[in-house]
Amino acid sequence: MTDCLYGSLGASLYVPATHQQLDSILREGCHHARSLIICTEDAVAESDVTWAVHRLLKALKAAPHDVPHLRFVRPRSPAVLATLLAAPEAMARLDGVVIPKFDGQTAGEWQAVLDHAPTLAVMPTLETAAMFRDTGADAVLCALQKLHNPVIALRIGANDLLGTLGIKRQPGQTIYDTPLRGTLERIVTTFRPAGYELAAPVCDLIDEPETLGRELAQDIAWGFYAKTCIHPTQIDVVEAHFTRALSRQQDQANALLHADAAVFRHEGQMLEKTCHGGWARRVSSLKLKAIS
Repeated sequence: MTDCLYGSLGASLYVPATHQQLDSILREGCHHARSLIICTEDAVAESDVTWAVHRLLKALKAAPHDVPHLRFVRPRSPAVLATLLAAPEAMARLDGVVIPKFDGQTAGEWQAVLDHAPTLAVMPTLETAAMFRDTGADAVLCALQKLHNPVIALRIGANDLLGTLGIKRQPGQTIYDTPLRGTLERIVTTFRPAGYELAAPVCDLIDEPETLGRELAQDIAWGFYAKTCIHPTQIDVVEAHFTRALSRQQDQANALLHADAAVFRHEGQMLEKTCHGGWARRVSSLKLKAIS
């Protein structure tokens, strides 16, 4: 189930729970986004949390079950998650939850609540200073292995990570041009071998499609096949890059998986079953076409 959901995430659009059109977004979607993440955390002021959660629960209960997009909620805290879980009619409209600021220190509080809903799919977010340390990443890995819930993917909170350094991305910079490059390398090399999929971080340069495009090329090269979006105008750019890349990669993967030769040339590249078999099986399993 989680593999299927990861392949269907595509460009995940974050929507504040305070959005004026929340009801219609949950019902009809937004700009053909394949997945929506309704946020009650950083996108909502502290003074508005209670109202936002109440409004979200009401909107979810009124939303149809059968929609062409995936729906997730990002609860502000374990207490907010507990409030959501106490409303099964609302939870029935969700495909899972996004857990913010998940690390070795916060994991226990989240797990205490999630233990009451062990079948609920989750996407923990890696966005605290713990990610700057090998020991912090290892602690997250241990915490993940204790979770009973299916993990769709781990999301990377680049803005929070930059914030802990007192840095904000500047115009023209991809996330790989910032000091987070080494951290992203650590996240990939720690969690991918352990079997966890990863969602690429948001690009907060809304009016720079060229910068977003350069970042997406690097995302794909690093094996990210889902990405956070904060504005509807980013969705088509993200989906176009994923579609083109996956079409090419799946052609290569299929050639490799059905070849008799152990090593051969395909479209100017060497393909080797022993080395590239894991990549081929992973890419072939992804279904990134837009949900109709």
